Amino acid sequence: MAARVIRVFSDLHFRDAESHLQTLASLAPLFEGADEVILNGDTLDTQSAVTRDHLPEVRAFFAATVARTTFISGNHDPDISPLVEHTLHTGRVWITHGDVLFDDIVPWGSLRGELVRRLTALSLDLAPPELARLETRLRLNRLACHALPERHDISSRDLARRLLRITRALLPPRQALAMLRAWRDTPRLADELASRHRPDARLVLVGHTHYPGVWRRPSGRVVVNTGSFSRFWGGHLVELQDELVKVRRIEKRAGKFLPGRTLAEFPLAD
Repeated sequence: MAARVIRVFSDLHFRDAESHLQTLASLAPLFEGADEVILNGDTLDTQSAVTRDHLPEVRAFFAATVARTTFISGNHDPDISPLVEHTLHTGRVWITHGDVLFDDIVPWGSLRGELVRRLTALSLDLAPPELARLETRLRLNRLACHALPERHDISSRDLARRLLRITRALLPPRQALAMLRAWRDTPRLADELASRHRPDARLVLVGHTHYPGVWRRPSGRVVVNTGSFSRFWGGHLVELQDELVKVRRIEKRAGKFLPGRTLAEFPLAD
């Protein structure tokens, strides 16, 4: 019997102006030969009036293209699925979007203050032991992210709007510094969170920060951030085939997304 193939992606941000993904058909080559596709959050922005209307299109496309699709919710699509984490291989693979790594969900974001206020209000009646549970933190994060106000037009691709979005991301300087710290700290935070709450996990898959990479931690655990389909860094895919893990670059050629060169290949540790 052929080995079952699972591929994991994150942060497609379909139809966002800063995303390279504007047509779903361009994804099809990435799914060839896959028995299951897992979308680890921020598949599209269900908060935005512009993009949330594409959700039926997204569901129909994956239903027609992939044998099985598992949606995990992220901070931009908190209502796309009740699933906030997923485990495979008897818990040795742990998949979650990654916002739970940060107490304020998006420490670099302009809506950080609003998110902190919402999390504080949601936590008022909960005892410390309950607040310490990972399941509770994930649930509160999703509730806090529902119906966030839009701060900028995510649909416009003209130069002036793009420059405005970049300016708002970089200013005040605190936001840019917070982003750099998040890129630096993500592998350590993911490893530490898994050690406390998902100790069987040997492979941790996240997205969220849009900074792709593969990090082998001193604990023996491997942390992979699959990046995004947005501009600048680009994205990776993770392929699981029995006990073998492959991390591959996602490339775009002739308007299609394709599996690119293999960046890492290793057996799933016991």
